[in-house]
Amino acid sequence: MNNSKTRSLLCVALIVCLAASDCFAIDIITRKSAENRLSGKVTAVTKTAIKLKPQTGAEIEIPANDIKKIEWDGAPATLNGALAQEQNGNYEAAIKSLKSDMEKSPASAENLRTDFQFFISRVLAKWALADHAKLPEAITRMKNFTDTNASSFRYYEAINYLGQLYLANKDFTNAGATFTKLESSPFNDYQLAAKSSKAHVLLAQNQVDQAMQAFDQVLKSPAKDESSKQRQLEAMLGKATCLNLKSQNDEALKLLETVIENAKESDARLQAQAQILRGTALLAKGKSQEALLAFLLVDVLFSGQQDLHAESLYNLSKLWVTVGQPGRADEARAILESKYPNNPWAKKLSGG
Repeated sequence: MNNSKTRSLLCVALIVCLAASDCFAIDIITRKSAENRLSGKVTAVTKTAIKLKPQTGAEIEIPANDIKKIEWDGAPATLNGALAQEQNGNYEAAIKSLKSDMEKSPASAENLRTDFQFFISRVLAKWALADHAKLPEAITRMKNFTDTNASSFRYYEAINYLGQLYLANKDFTNAGATFTKLESSPFNDYQLAAKSSKAHVLLAQNQVDQAMQAFDQVLKSPAKDESSKQRQLEAMLGKATCLNLKSQNDEALKLLETVIENAKESDARLQAQAQILRGTALLAKGKSQEALLAFLLVDVLFSGQQDLHAESLYNLSKLWVTVGQPGRADEARAILESKYPNNPWAKKLSGG
């Protein structure tokens, strides 16, 4: 075959390949309920589901609450790095990277750009829970996302974050109303999350007995899937908080053992919350050294959970002294005051 004919055939093959790519963009979806990933072209997005057309076979509908991750066709390679920064608690760097990537993405990539907006809002929300000076900005951004993306599969997750931000800002009226929206979702796990969150609203207003009854209702509800079981573990943490406040620390510790045994190792937030509550219960029982170890676990293993890390540092600044290591107490205090100056635990340490 001569070179001219070869080049012509290659050109034809390239044109066919490019045409196929244009007609069939590849989006990859990782689900919570299955290990295998699905690939194809997303053909429809609503607040409750995504429809995916594989290269072969029938269209698949995936419930919104079962979507763990979507790798959109055309997404920049740097996106995974930004999300890793978020996971590690490097919130400022994550937001900077996400904004840069969003600016470079084409206006026609609507689904990808919506995800960028959500990711930026989510990272800012996590940051604001540790740095309360950022709460107004975080609330405004997340509310703007929910108002303008009511048909996004990210909607209910965003609503959940918005409620948490209102709660941290002590806006109990808006927090309760937002969790009611979440409770109206068709998904069992989000319904349970909403009930637990409403219990936290009661708890924040010192209605401990009512809050514990609400957490018990979540624990008695049927868990229809793994995500719902996860929500029940979160409700156990809420009930343990109530038990600690009622000085029923032994019961709290038993409940926390169940959470720690059943939580996934990869669930850093659940593990960190359990250790914080365990440390609180042990401290109330006068077991200072064991309490110190619980808070130290959060400092060493879960510092990416910034709001919980701040609480652990506060307790370590007190407990290191009790075991004869005032230098380490000073170190914990210095980190808390420098890294989380606007966190309530830093203000509590300084007497604010």
